[in-house]
Amino acid sequence: MKDVVVVGAGLAGLVAARQLRQSGLSVGVIEAAASVGGRMVRSPLQLEQARPPAWVDLGGQWVGPSHSRFLALLEAHGLRRFPSPHGGQTVLCFGTQRCTFSGFFQGFPEGQPPSVPSRDWDDAMNALKQFQDLVATLPAGHPHHHPAAAALDRLSFQDWIDTHTHTPFAAWYFAYFCRAVGFLGPAEPDQVSLLHVAWGQRTASQGDHPEEDLIHGGAGQLPALLAEGLGDALVLGEPVRAIDQPEGEAAVTVITDRASHHGRAVIVAMPPALAGAIRFTPELPADRLALQEGMAMGNCTKVLIAYGWPWWREAGLSGIGIGDRPWVELCADSSDPETGLGVLAAFVVGRRRERWAALGAEQRRAAVLEDLAAYFGPMALEPLDYVEKNWPEEPFVGGAFAAWMPPGLWTRSGDALLRPHGRVFWAGTEVAERWPGFFEGAVDSGERAAAAVAALLG
Repeated sequence: MKDVVVVGAGLAGLVAARQLRQSGLSVGVIEAAASVGGRMVRSPLQLEQARPPAWVDLGGQWVGPSHSRFLALLEAHGLRRFPSPHGGQTVLCFGTQRCTFSGFFQGFPEGQPPSVPSRDWDDAMNALKQFQDLVATLPAGHPHHHPAAAALDRLSFQDWIDTHTHTPFAAWYFAYFCRAVGFLGPAEPDQVSLLHVAWGQRTASQGDHPEEDLIHGGAGQLPALLAEGLGDALVLGEPVRAIDQPEGEAAVTVITDRASHHGRAVIVAMPPALAGAIRFTPELPADRLALQEGMAMGNCTKVLIAYGWPWWREAGLSGIGIGDRPWVELCADSSDPETGLGVLAAFVVGRRRERWAALGAEQRRAAVLEDLAAYFGPMALEPLDYVEKNWPEEPFVGGAFAAWMPPGLWTRSGDALLRPHGRVFWAGTEVAERWPGFFEGAVDSGERAAAAVAALLG
């Protein structure tokens, strides 16, 4: 019998286990996959030249200045950061036009605007002002009890775009935002609730620069460090099939294919959709079942492309490419200066990813490199290494960056995100009230779940 059984050894689950152990409680951690980390995983680049090991993050990688809990974890484990390399010009490709500009836009404009017709930019900025006015009305916590929540939740983000934009560029500007930002899945604007988009912008604003820093050696090294000391208390490769709470007993049984694990409480630290694969006794309430069925994971493949050096900087480019290209709408320089290599992180998301995933491996590679060449030039066509991480195909993850709410789900099931089910508590970046979809949200949710369990157990 453990005091607490944690289901899921991603960042949220490992943080919860760490905090509970520091409180003097005994903890067991059960993970379905063969390794810890969940969506926080790194991989070494495969390079022919003799070089020191170079790592890339296949999942999340960035950290911002207001991510205080996550920053404290990095410091506690001696992980060093460096500024995201974004000096130079951003590239925008829209339609048949390509331009460079000293600025950025992704949920907020910064610096110089791109060289698009003033009518198009003004249309986008006027709509953004109206969107930000809407965002400002929402609470800092979960939004579903706000007086206007039901009306906002009935609409998709596409409904709002259709009403508030009048040019193709402005409409794409907001659709791109929906597909690019961490708390949005990514999802297509016709799939996601307007309330969810506005709330995410309220609680995880790009204006707070959540991509300010990267981590030497990759963020994906942290989960193994958090797992140190768990020993036999960490069980890998055991998917949980059922969680039973006998009536009248102060105990919970977690059942896998190989064993039964007993605790006085359980923390399920996984996306709601994956928790839907677990049978609960007693049965979950209707709103929680609806949440697990409806809160889909983001449709994203992350591609890391490595070169001998960051050659785009020689042309004065930042390595950030944004545009309505056929496959890659967003890419960014992710080069660790200690390796000397140039690394671009590219994202193929939403319905683009569905079409792209149906191609053969060589066609997929050629498609991504062709888009990078459109942004930065023909040298993009000759990488040293090319790595794909198809997150929707990961059996115990099911997608990335995070899960998102379709219209109507917030007002129907918002309470079920955090409400315990007897002695079962919930964690994961999706349930966070601040920075959902980011490392900070995962850490916050793990700490909050651990505190709630510790209070229950005294």
